[in-house]
Amino acid sequence: MTSMNVIFSMLKENESKIESLERKFDKIDKKLDLILEILNKDLKKNCKKMGEHIDFVENVYDNVKNPLGFLCNKINYFSKDDDKYTLHNRDYKLTEEEISDCFLLEEEINEND
Repeated sequence: MTSMNVIFSMLKENESKIESLERKFDKIDKKLDLILEILNKDLKKNCKKMGEHIDFVENVYDNVKNPLGFLCNKINYFSKDDDKYTLHNRDYKLTEEEISDCFLLEEEINEND
């Protein structure tokens, strides 16, 4: 083999390697495009839905935690248990006078019936 033939054969081999690398690069590029499409469409949509659900649950909890704490304390008062039940972030606790007022109001309602 002459030196020209060796060079020509090496060029052919390099060309085939480059073509193989280009095909692999194209496959990777298509897969990356698909991943980006999924992330931009489906994932953002699902994250938005989850965020809305979390906001809903937090709003419901904020609306229910104080009345639920009131009921727990009232049941606790009736059961003569000295433990106070509170929910997270509860800033207001019922006093004995407020509980008594509730009982008086309840008695008035029962008398009027």
